Amino acid sequence: ASDEELKKAYRRMAMKYHPDKVSHLGEEFREAAKEKFQRVNQAYNNIKAERNIS
Repeated sequence: ASDEELKKAYRRMAMKYHPDKVSHLGEEFREAAKEKFQRVNQAYNNIKAERNIS
């Protein structure tokens, strides 16, 4: 995937799994979303580091 495609996919997933987006569903869903959101962020940061993207 290109850098632009990567960025778009990251933003799409970050919005989908952001804990604030599911807070109305209860604490269990918010915690699950928080964990997924953190994994998405870590994966994106790892890929950016490998590709030397700022």
